[in-house]
Amino acid sequence: MMRPLLAMVMMMTLLPGIALADVLPDELAQITTLMASPPSLHGTFQQSKHLAALDTDIDSSGRFAYQRDTEIDWQTLEPVESLLKLTPERITSEQGGKILSELETRNNPVVALFSDIFFGVMTARWSTLSEHFEVQTSVTGKTWQATLTPKAAEVQRVVSQVELQGGQYITEIVLHEAEGDWTRIRFDNLQP
Repeated sequence: MMRPLLAMVMMMTLLPGIALADVLPDELAQITTLMASPPSLHGTFQQSKHLAALDTDIDSSGRFAYQRDTEIDWQTLEPVESLLKLTPERITSEQGGKILSELETRNNPVVALFSDIFFGVMTARWSTLSEHFEVQTSVTGKTWQATLTPKAAEVQRVVSQVELQGGQYITEIVLHEAEGDWTRIRFDNLQP
């Protein structure tokens, strides 16, 4: 259960910026300065999932809407329409208007952990992310990159590394899974 949950959660990160504490490295402060911090954001995505065992890619696309600290709607339109809703309390998967699954954070520590990580990424809470990941960053002009390497064994069993890059908003995420699969998400048409 943890592997699909982490993949779903980490594939949907967007990363609008907020102020950083003084204890964070200078490059994280530079990234935050470059990034916009809107209370809401929506746009489109193109996603490619590589399955190492089959040596094949599965492509999908759709749109998302984000309300800071409240909810994220991740709607896949192609090849199969589905909706994933995330809140700090639960993760719900829907297809054809029917709820396929609903996981709550209050009675599932794994869901709570990944919800904490996910909303940490969504709000650029680098202090929260630093609790769960080793964070390496670089800034060139108005673009930035961050590489997140998990600290906890339960996260390492699922994901080996997360690469983020962007400017004002995040433009690409690459999630490397422990068993060799990876997911690349590119964001377009971002509007506050």
